[in-house]
Amino acid sequence: MESSSLLSTSPGLPDAEAARRALREAAASRARVADSVSSPWWYHSGLGLAFALVCAAISLRWADWAMGPFVVVVLGLGWALSRTSGVTFDRYTSTPDAGRYFGAYLLACLVLVASGMTLEWGFDVRWAVAGAGLAAGVLTVVMGYRVDATVRRELRACR
Repeated sequence: MESSSLLSTSPGLPDAEAARRALREAAASRARVADSVSSPWWYHSGLGLAFALVCAAISLRWADWAMGPFVVVVLGLGWALSRTSGVTFDRYTSTPDAGRYFGAYLLACLVLVASGMTLEWGFDVRWAVAGAGLAAGVLTVVMGYRVDATVRRELRACR
């Protein structure tokens, strides 16, 4: 009995309509944040291209000069993304499903690149690392968009 009397007549506590209005405003705010976490088209494409190019450089035996620019490009893309979206967070592990997708993506990239290196360096199959890098680059783009969609969905659902 005490709880119902507190909610209905206590000064300082919102009435039921004010509480519903606050919940609607919170849901609208969450939806705005979910919409702003989408990456621009160039982010995932840039990452995929960077991975493909660095693997091609490894196949060409130019890895010693390619790793520095690769790191700069990846960090630069992350910086530019945070500047354009206005939201900085770890999109790949921020929600449960996004973390699962990202884990599967990392494992697939590891298997691809390790297979390419084994073929190229162990069995002398030219351009195997570059081919694996191209596949990893395409996977980076596809999974990047999948993770973005997953994060948006889970943020809207309060996960």
